[in-house]
Amino acid sequence: MLKKRLAAAALVAAVLSGGCQGEPAGRKVPTVTLTLANNLSSGSCTSRAIDWFAAQVEKRSDGRIQIEVYHDGVLGDSPSCLEQLRYGGIDMVKTDEPTMSNYVSDYYAFAMPYIYRDTEHFRQVHREAVGMELLRGEAMAEQHMYGLTYYDGGARGFYSKKPIHSPEDMEGMLVRVQNSRLMMDMVEALGASPVALDYGEIPGELQKGGVTAAENSIVNYVQDGYDEIAPYFVEDNHTRNADVLVMSTVIRSKLSPEDLEMIDQTALESWEYQKKLWDQAEKTAREELKLHQAVIYQPNEEEMEAFRRACEEVWSDYEGGAYLDLIDRIVAEGRMQTSGREKEEEGEIYGRE
Repeated sequence: MLKKRLAAAALVAAVLSGGCQGEPAGRKVPTVTLTLANNLSSGSCTSRAIDWFAAQVEKRSDGRIQIEVYHDGVLGDSPSCLEQLRYGGIDMVKTDEPTMSNYVSDYYAFAMPYIYRDTEHFRQVHREAVGMELLRGEAMAEQHMYGLTYYDGGARGFYSKKPIHSPEDMEGMLVRVQNSRLMMDMVEALGASPVALDYGEIPGELQKGGVTAAENSIVNYVQDGYDEIAPYFVEDNHTRNADVLVMSTVIRSKLSPEDLEMIDQTALESWEYQKKLWDQAEKTAREELKLHQAVIYQPNEEEMEAFRRACEEVWSDYEGGAYLDLIDRIVAEGRMQTSGREKEEEGEIYGRE
């Protein structure tokens, strides 16, 4: 009996020291393993930033916290992963603002057409009070979610088989959009007819005339080869949706304040890294298009004003004007941004009056 007890004690000691698992003496075994679901391909700018984030968390925690990243939608699409996250089945999910609007409706305001002046306005809104209050606010907590960071999803433009310089050019066009009422309302306000299709259906429908235009970022336009089917791309930048990295409050309740602070800060730093990757990707896309037959058009201010004016009713009418106060705050950030840099031209109108 004594021999059996001594043998059992030796086995326990071996397990605690990691000896039975072949770990070298002194090596720190991770105490927490987190899962992160990402529906984007592993080579995208956002996926690369997520990989950087996971590596930095492991490094900064001295190996105590590891994040297992699953790219390419291996764990399911964003809505299904978010449902699991709310109950602790998945620890982190990379999603986007349109999907998040199903849980926290204020995200609709961030997706309104022509609400951002430019990339810096978009980034400023998301990194300052307006964006951070939503990302890490009470409405998110009620859904058992905590926003870690935003990522750039790029400005979206229309690509088509004929040039688009103004809303008048879109009259009668069949435009593919995501299955989103907000996007459909925008296309209708511009005089075209929205057609909701899955992303994979676009090439075939463009070729056979089921749709005559679609919309996306210039990066995806080039990467997916749509310039070969629809050679006209207008950079009207109608929307600038952000991706969102969300963490479950279930797992956050099990981590120390020090670890949570480290994770939060590292996530925000990963957005800074992703911005550089995205800016370079846009530059590369434009350089590549110079070698193709595609025509990229940048509307002048008068033309952009026509696009904005056509969609003003979307701002005021959507959900009975429920998001007008938040829209005003977003637009005000743009005015603050320009006030220190340049004086607005007399008579220029931007935003709701």
